[in-house]
Amino acid sequence: MDDAGRTMIVLDASDSRFQLRAGALIRSNGHILIHRALGDTFWVLPGGRVEFHEASAETLAREIEEEIGCQATIGPLRFIIENFFALADRRVHEVGFYYEAELSVALPFHETDIIHRVRDGTADLEFRWAFPSRSVLDRFDLQPMPLRDLIERMPDGVQHLVRRAPSSALRV
Repeated sequence: MDDAGRTMIVLDASDSRFQLRAGALIRSNGHILIHRALGDTFWVLPGGRVEFHEASAETLAREIEEEIGCQATIGPLRFIIENFFALADRRVHEVGFYYEAELSVALPFHETDIIHRVRDGTADLEFRWAFPSRSVLDRFDLQPMPLRDLIERMPDGVQHLVRRAPSSALRV
């Protein structure tokens, strides 16, 4: 579908936003891939907003190809997180689907360096590997916060969580 026919599932109403997101659990050398937009203080799993008439797994395959530049096999759904937070003085209700994913081409691996950069629309993104322990993911402020424990424990089956950030917190 061309860009003119693409519409993300985002609803803005007054100071609130609803969005549907898909994220990838991509692994290498015992680490997990994370990314952020330059200037953000927090990191997230690679992925993006779901578009109308697109399944969340299709979103993930498209986002990986756009941002990382290779195809990916999207595996099983692992987590569903309903995340309520504030960002830039806006209250956000986000539903996120998080899948296992495997890249068709391996990314470079380095434990401490940025391994990939890309421009995505108006955002410059940077990617790196992180050890999947709660303490390391805390250091990167991985969001949404429940992912930190889920990634460290990797419980069986699909996990569904609801996370409500304190109303005073202006972050994801």
